[in-house]
Amino acid sequence: MEESNVILAGGAVVWRRNEDDLIEIALVHRVKYDDWSLPKGKVESQESVIACAFREVMEETGFSVRFGPCLGTHSYSVENATKKVTYWSAKFLKEIGVPNPQEVDQIRWITLDQVDSVVTRVLDREVIRQFRNFDPDSKALILMRHAQALDRNDWSGEDCDRPLNTYGERQAKRVLLNFQSFEIEEIHSSSAVRCYESVSPMARALNIGFFFTDSLSEDVYMKDKERPFKYIQRLLMNDYSTLVCSHNPIIPRAISSFVDKFGVEISDTKLEPGDAWIVHHIDREVIAVDYLPAPKV
Repeated sequence: MEESNVILAGGAVVWRRNEDDLIEIALVHRVKYDDWSLPKGKVESQESVIACAFREVMEETGFSVRFGPCLGTHSYSVENATKKVTYWSAKFLKEIGVPNPQEVDQIRWITLDQVDSVVTRVLDREVIRQFRNFDPDSKALILMRHAQALDRNDWSGEDCDRPLNTYGERQAKRVLLNFQSFEIEEIHSSSAVRCYESVSPMARALNIGFFFTDSLSEDVYMKDKERPFKYIQRLLMNDYSTLVCSHNPIIPRAISSFVDKFGVEISDTKLEPGDAWIVHHIDREVIAVDYLPAPKV
């Protein structure tokens, strides 16, 4: 089927723990369809799927959430098109608004043993079953390749001083849209200018801790391949979401080590400028790794 006939959408399984420490799932009652479903919606122009999912959760629930592992993409036919919906796990943080009552008139929290009797659509029940395969209390370590830089042949200075090109600057301005769903509290960047420039707009917008270090640079990697990896490994101790901006030789090696040590499954996708791997971990143990493409510009 042609790409023009594909509708992209995003959604989430929003969860919390009740007073009995049982996991509850948030369902929305859609007025148009008179059903109980997971919050989701269609991608808007120039919007990434994960940014869409985050926006739709807020619009349909009024909740602030923190995303966890991706729960996969599900496809089904709608009229003359194919709809592809990608879902994430999303921890409820607090209520910050209310949904449009003409679209969502009720929100209901249910326990996992109520799913089959309450959730209207089979697809939503399947997504929730996928959610149950993960321990939801994970944090994210985001390993991002810097945005697109000037070509080495077009730069006469030191490579560490090579800046972003015009396209990379536009990517950097949209990076936050891809990562705001993870509630990042700390950013670590290679000391290379192209890395610093890739994440500094996001760091300023979030007003969070921002560290740049030679330990994540290509120069250090060429001299000591263990030093960047050890730096990244230490960040698994963080009990909050952290972003690392570094280079292609370093990030694949770190991901490869996670695969070897923890046995998680990932694709063999090579990181292009602005792409990232999202490493989900609990108590320094990696439970899942997701690929996230660069934001659209």
